[in-house]
Amino acid sequence: MKQVLFYIAIVISLFLISCNSVKHIPENEYLLDKVVVSNNARTISKERFIPYIKQKENVKIFGAFKFHLWLHNLAGKDTSKGFNKWLLRIGEEPVLYDSFLADQSTEQLKIFMNNNGYFHATVKDTAIVKRKKKVKVRYEIDAGKQFQLNEVTYKAEDPEIENLILEDVDNSLLKKGSAFEVGAHDGERERITRYLRNNGYYNFSKEFIYFRADSSLGNYTVNDSIIIKNAKEELSRSKDTTYLHPKFRIKDVYFRMGFDTHQALNEKEAYFAKFDTMFIDGYHFLYIDKAKVNPEVLISSNYIKPGQLFQASLVDKTQALLSSLRIYRFINIRFEEALAPDTSQTEDRWLDCYLQLVPAKYQSYSIDLEGINSSGNLGAGGNLKYQHKNLFKGAEEFSFSFGVSMQNQYNRKKEQFSTLEVGGESKITFPKFWMPFKVEEFRQKYNPKTSLSVAYNYQRRPDYTRTIANGKISYLWKSDQKTSHLLTPLGINFVLIPTVDPDFWEDIEGTYLEYSYRDHLITSTSYSIVYNQQEVNRRKNFWYINWNVEEAGNVLNLAAKSFTSKTEDGYYEILGIRYAQYVQSNIDIRYHHYLNRINSMAYRFYLGVGYPYGNLDVLPFEKRYFSGGANSVRAWPVRGLGPGSYDDPESNYYNQTGDIKIELNAEYRFKLFWILEGAFFVDVGNIYTIRKDISPEGGLFEFGTFTDKLAVGTGLGMRFDLKYFVFRMDTGMKLRDPVIQKKNKWIPGSRAYGWDDFAFNFAIGYPF
Repeated sequence: MKQVLFYIAIVISLFLISCNSVKHIPENEYLLDKVVVSNNARTISKERFIPYIKQKENVKIFGAFKFHLWLHNLAGKDTSKGFNKWLLRIGEEPVLYDSFLADQSTEQLKIFMNNNGYFHATVKDTAIVKRKKKVKVRYEIDAGKQFQLNEVTYKAEDPEIENLILEDVDNSLLKKGSAFEVGAHDGERERITRYLRNNGYYNFSKEFIYFRADSSLGNYTVNDSIIIKNAKEELSRSKDTTYLHPKFRIKDVYFRMGFDTHQALNEKEAYFAKFDTMFIDGYHFLYIDKAKVNPEVLISSNYIKPGQLFQASLVDKTQALLSSLRIYRFINIRFEEALAPDTSQTEDRWLDCYLQLVPAKYQSYSIDLEGINSSGNLGAGGNLKYQHKNLFKGAEEFSFSFGVSMQNQYNRKKEQFSTLEVGGESKITFPKFWMPFKVEEFRQKYNPKTSLSVAYNYQRRPDYTRTIANGKISYLWKSDQKTSHLLTPLGINFVLIPTVDPDFWEDIEGTYLEYSYRDHLITSTSYSIVYNQQEVNRRKNFWYINWNVEEAGNVLNLAAKSFTSKTEDGYYEILGIRYAQYVQSNIDIRYHHYLNRINSMAYRFYLGVGYPYGNLDVLPFEKRYFSGGANSVRAWPVRGLGPGSYDDPESNYYNQTGDIKIELNAEYRFKLFWILEGAFFVDVGNIYTIRKDISPEGGLFEFGTFTDKLAVGTGLGMRFDLKYFVFRMDTGMKLRDPVIQKKNKWIPGSRAYGWDDFAFNFAIGYPF
């Protein structure tokens, strides 16, 4: 009941905030309450008009409450007081309606429409005075008919450039029948510039390209001509001359290893004289004292080769590939014009390329202490991490971590117990594929890496003790900037469960959980692909998709059938341990939508399915799905939901797992003040079992009834953005509980709320 009253108090507070918005509006002034754009051009969305409106209303949360304006109004008249200053700084001043800015917005909207081919568009603004000193501004746009492209022709003063452009005309952004838009023309200038700079024209820029449009045809059509001018050289104030754009080739490539920008600026020639030089495979390597990185690594991370035409795209790729090595703090690639070599058979001009590499610190370590809170269960932990980014002078990344954590938890009977977890991991990543043959072109194109890792984890709970030892070899590569791949041809897990509490074993014996708590071995092969549109430090809508598929036990099964026989219980063992067989696949889809500078929406859909077969009847415990907790359906404790409508009130511990997981999450996020952010979320999901013979009652996935077993939770959250990480607190409240044995499983209207219908989660980072 206290939680319900808390939410009611928040709603009432927000209502009072909205009523206080005109508190400090001067006489004869009006608060700009709302801006509306009415547009009849179907080809242009309303979001595209926003940048051209010079005056926008105060920001809102929940689409209605001007919280930041309320903070500003909360400040007293005495602005010398520290608290009032702070309120004014974190709040937002009231936006007072300005007719001059409205007129400017009208002009800007009209220019925007013209730039999009609507040359007969009209824009009118209307100010509608509302009560309580508020004004609503409406911009009405009558677009008219959009002009379209008819014929598009290309002409260059240099015949060689003209032929080159015509060879690539199929990639033009200007097509017959498309809209006559300024944005498309700017994009075409950039496309042509990029294309020419990738074909040797080092000095070419888009200023040499202009357009000539002929709209005299009538019928709202335009003939378009794209003209590329020659280069211009200014001889004097009154005289200049033009000449053909020259092509450039790469003469020599120099790697300045361990480049120090400070010394280069201060010592100049004396600094550069300190460098020794190596010449390997046609490249120059300059270093002081000794080379700290194997030159072969730099060669395989470089696209720029002596003798080739200058290509701007290869410069960008080289920059990205060298940056991925993580051993350089700063990478600068510059070119200087050079004399043609004596053997040159071409009229092309020449460039020397200098790759100046400023090294980063190779070694680092950190000791972290952390507090843990999962669904109200408090604990503490510590982690030691060590990293070396250049272990064998080949940009190999080595890392070692060791961690200990303890947590006090409560079982279903509200009895307190403690858990202990100790673990360590060693990992080394090589900037190449471990192959019996060289694949340098693959290295340059896909930035591949090979990772080797081993780990050990010890877990102690009142109901069982478990140890997990694993090792794996993985191959990582990127097919483009947004898409990465991970192939693990071999992963090995040894899971030993030395002790199980007799009472706990009595509860699970004969159930679907029994085999999850026996010793087992997993040898697996997996592949995952990640597509991520997110850009660092940019508030831009993005998609994130992660798909994974894994199989286990089939190779071991072939070996076991060939060299061993089944045990008395009808299964095979390797080294005296039963091995698992299964196939599993998961997909995680997320979409982040930024509504404005303080409001955003985040959506997530997760589906995971695992099917056990053959030598083990159930998925191994560490591969099984669970729901509830800080990153799942937050109104339930970790492992406290499902499978399906299954409920075992006699069980002491939350330990529900399944073979299928379905989850949908939506979260509205809004900035409040200082480092504080708020969130309102809705979570839907559950787990299910897949095999009828070992499924608990109500836990089996069935197409006709699985939606009736979905749990629904909602709640509010607070986030503290500390720049380096986000500390999160979420309060979840159950709305729909599949355990309810009634047709109506919605708690409101079905039963009274209790303490168990709320969950409190502390975590680091956003949930998705």
